[in-house]
Amino acid sequence: MTTVGEYNASVIMRGVDDGVGLENTVNSFQVTPREGLLELRAGNPGETGPEGPAAYPWKWRGDVADQAALEALRPTLGIAHRGYAYRVVSANSVMYWDGESFYPFLNAFGAEGPQGAATTLTIGTVTTLPQGSSATATISGTPPNQVLNLGIPRGGQGAPGDPGQPGPIRTAADYDNTTAPMQDSVPAWNPASNKWRPLPYPAWRGPWGIAESAFPSASNASTAPVTLATITIPAQPMAWRPYVQGGFLMRCHGTAGATRTDVEVRLGSAGGQVVGLGVGLPQDMWAYALIKPYFGIGAQTPASNTGVVAANTTTTLYVIITRPLGSGAFSYLNQFAELTVWAQPVYAP
Repeated sequence: MTTVGEYNASVIMRGVDDGVGLENTVNSFQVTPREGLLELRAGNPGETGPEGPAAYPWKWRGDVADQAALEALRPTLGIAHRGYAYRVVSANSVMYWDGESFYPFLNAFGAEGPQGAATTLTIGTVTTLPQGSSATATISGTPPNQVLNLGIPRGGQGAPGDPGQPGPIRTAADYDNTTAPMQDSVPAWNPASNKWRPLPYPAWRGPWGIAESAFPSASNASTAPVTLATITIPAQPMAWRPYVQGGFLMRCHGTAGATRTDVEVRLGSAGGQVVGLGVGLPQDMWAYALIKPYFGIGAQTPASNTGVVAANTTTTLYVIITRPLGSGAFSYLNQFAELTVWAQPVYAP
């Protein structure tokens, strides 16, 4: 190659934009064995030309240290490698291979890019995460309409707050409001429904009593049993069991050990269930039989129905002299006679 014409025929000439509207321009011409760069004044924008062919997609090939390392790759590249792109680390530029030469993109990394379109961000799901985990945030959707989903860890136990005002217990979710409460009722837990329910105040009711003047006296009686007195207990708002206490003077005549009389308190009738008992002495002497609660027909548990009077039921207790031993005569006095009855509430366990 000996002439400029021969050179021009073997290299690719590229014009370099040197700005628009400059009064004076110094046109420089740089040549290499493969290409020449001629700086020319840019003209005014022309009309839009026809759409060109689609560009070859970029094929990222990674970093090269400097321009020398890039030039070392040139002999290995041809038309089949169009679209290869390299970053020249020393120049902070990207070099794009078009099949014949490299196109430079200067300051390709770290420079401020064009401002994008504003995005409308809406809140999507907010999930409570376990305590101690890290918060999460994800954005989904295509700009400018995107959705922000958050995961917020549960906080720890806070400090106690100020006492609040009392609320109506009947509106609570764990309160069974199907039964209206009555005077002095209290809330009690119902395991069957897993709810609180109103029950009558669980204190004992009473006492009711029979004074000695209401009891009879007799001497040398021969017929037993004998009803000495009765007492009627009004209906109670809960199931209950009578708790009786008292005493009665009795005497058995004849040979010692031959006859014995007892005092029984029976529920509902003269032949009803025994709920109180006072055992006498088989002696020909006056003895005071102490009456105490007695439920001897069955072992007692909190769930037993022995001696239980149903709620809202009026009942009568009968005080009776019986003769469980012998057939001799007996006497009894109303002096110091007394019976006191308490209603002991009974609730299902």
